[in-house]
Amino acid sequence: MMLRAIFFLLAGFAIVAVAWLLATIPGHIVASIGAFTIETSTPVAILMLFALLVVILIVLRVARGVLGMPRAGAGWRRRHRLALGERTVTRVLVALAAGEQGTARKEAQRARHLLGDSPQTLLLVAEAGRLGGREDEAEEAFRALTKQKDAEFLGLRGLLRQAVDRHDWPEALVIAKQAEAAHPGTVWLRQQRAELALQTENWAEALELAGADPRRTTYYVAAADAEPDPPRALSYAKQAWKQDPAFPPAAIAYASRLRAAGQERRAQACIVDAWKRAPHPDLGAFALALEPDKLARVQSAKRLVAANPTHPESRLLLARAALDAGLTGEARHQVEIADGEGMRQRRFCLLLAQIEEQERGDTESGRLAQRDALRRAATAEPDPHWQCTSCHREHAVWHPKCDTCGSVGTVQWLNSARTSGLPVIAG
Repeated sequence: MMLRAIFFLLAGFAIVAVAWLLATIPGHIVASIGAFTIETSTPVAILMLFALLVVILIVLRVARGVLGMPRAGAGWRRRHRLALGERTVTRVLVALAAGEQGTARKEAQRARHLLGDSPQTLLLVAEAGRLGGREDEAEEAFRALTKQKDAEFLGLRGLLRQAVDRHDWPEALVIAKQAEAAHPGTVWLRQQRAELALQTENWAEALELAGADPRRTTYYVAAADAEPDPPRALSYAKQAWKQDPAFPPAAIAYASRLRAAGQERRAQACIVDAWKRAPHPDLGAFALALEPDKLARVQSAKRLVAANPTHPESRLLLARAALDAGLTGEARHQVEIADGEGMRQRRFCLLLAQIEEQERGDTESGRLAQRDALRRAATAEPDPHWQCTSCHREHAVWHPKCDTCGSVGTVQWLNSARTSGLPVIAG
């Protein structure tokens, strides 16, 4: 308060001093304008000039305000439109969070009308369209996003997601490449490209993009089967075998290419090692495929199962090879041991029926024994089989990708468990 009083006091002194100085200025000023003559003292003339200057400034200020009214009105309308648009965007977000399809689409279109084709409004229009099942609206908004430099990746991501949802893999590949060029090195995009490589069965690219994936063994086997160059196919197969030497398709993929390269001994060693880890019928079929003599096949089967002779698959392989060679006694011996160890699968019962038929022939005892074995087969446990763990479709042979549901790496060897009744994944 004291400072304000001092300020006014000083200002009063200054005004008085200036007025006194003006009053002491001597002289007269005479001005003639047409027939009018104005004569006054110098101090009065200075005051009149000052007053005229003030009037001119006031007039200019008023004129500026009048001329600027349209622009000011436009600015006010723009600010009002922006505030209304921001409130509409908030309502869109709330509707999307609540799952209100109709409200979200309506408010999103209103926000676009108020704010224009900004990245935010286009993205909201696209998401509202997807929520309401209007993929055409979403696609139009995503394509509009791709035309904006800073938001191009957002539009491409939305278009890629739509292409994947409708399983349009060629279109998805094109969009993925465009997205990679717009924003390289994105982790999400790398994952999407890896999934596209799997869906299009580009196994080599899937291996490059997948990273640490538990299905890499499957990728290597599939890449070996798809690779036309024998050395590269051998390399893929070897990697599959190294990844999981107990996985029968991996061992067979590697051994088959070793066999094609003339390295039969290494191929057989690979199969023997796999049989030691996890016996499988496909391993036995591969090991005995090149042996034309039936008695020699029995010896080859014995060498194969030597490292794991008590496994049920070893018993069945020896019994089947012996039966094919006419050694029914040896075949019955293996079957009886498997029976004593709890073997109750359908293939075991059918093999027993074949042994009875071949050993006893068309006799009364033979027919009774066969009938008994076939009855057991009718109620026996199901045989092990390849099955997709995703859609439960059974497959006659292993595939890297289920042709029913499209899942990759889900075709597994399932063996029924007598004790629990639940499937056991082997390999």
